[in-house]
Amino acid sequence: MEDDFLAGFGANFGSSSERETQKIQKISGGEFDKFSKSVLEALVKDNVPPIPTNYRIYFEKMLDSQTMTFKKRITEMMELDGKQEGKQVVIEKKVKKSFSALNILLQDMAMIYKNTEVIKELIAKRMSELSINSGNLALNATLGAMQIDIDRYLALLSRYTYDIKEKFEEVSHTYKSIEEQSDFDPIFEIYNKKFLLHTLELCKEGYEKYNYQNTIVLFRIKDSVLSKLADTKDKNILLKNIAKIISKNIGKGDILAHYQDGIFVLLLQHCNIQNAQKIIEGLIDRIYNTNFFISSVEVDMNLEVVMSLIKDDLSIDKLLDKMIKMLNTTGKDSQNFAVLD
Repeated sequence: MEDDFLAGFGANFGSSSERETQKIQKISGGEFDKFSKSVLEALVKDNVPPIPTNYRIYFEKMLDSQTMTFKKRITEMMELDGKQEGKQVVIEKKVKKSFSALNILLQDMAMIYKNTEVIKELIAKRMSELSINSGNLALNATLGAMQIDIDRYLALLSRYTYDIKEKFEEVSHTYKSIEEQSDFDPIFEIYNKKFLLHTLELCKEGYEKYNYQNTIVLFRIKDSVLSKLADTKDKNILLKNIAKIISKNIGKGDILAHYQDGIFVLLLQHCNIQNAQKIIEGLIDRIYNTNFFISSVEVDMNLEVVMSLIKDDLSIDKLLDKMIKMLNTTGKDSQNFAVLD
């Protein structure tokens, strides 16, 4: 009986490596092998070195053309990377929220200290008035004792406030360090300018050494659209919506970042200008076919879009400046996008 009871115990347990092996075995075989080889062949055909980074980019781009079943099985295996990146954004947001709470706490402590000082001054004033206008020695003695108690409380409060301020400065230093190293924009929850510029420099170097084809695309909502929204919060909501749509409709190997002043930059890695135009045409159509409601009012979207191949003939700063100057030549009523040669 005892053996029967324990016979199945642990049957569903096993090492994580064993369980992962079982999952991997489910998608191994001819289909997966063929796809892996086709990725390598595409890299060789495009004269792109098959290093891990390049292989991953091609792998993710080519995965989009596979069957839904195959794509789903592969995506499940790749989910961990996405979760880790998403987790980093969440952690950074929590750190910033905690820092803001600490800042408010310090301000509240300062206000308590200030108000206690005011109470001390009021008691001293009332004692002075009583000593002149009244002979009530008992009341004077009570107020005097109260003032001594407040002095003790102030000394204690001052010590704790100093300790809190000192610790807050340490937290502030750590927070600034995190902010400087962060790759994410806290408002739009996509990559930030620092990460973008670093990545673009690598793309420029890749073109110079290996003729890598990387296309950069700038997006900006027209001022005529944003000017109808008086509230900064509403403007940011609209910008966030655009960022979300772009993020959901690009390849996993591509990068979306907030450059500055509401300008979003999309980096299509290992994508030539011809293929980029097809991708952007579809993306713009999707955006224009989306209904945007801000504070219950529908917004008539109008976008400025400029793209360019990243080469080595211009610095990244000059390339971006040129592209930004071209933005206002595009829009729904003129050309959907412009190409900087």
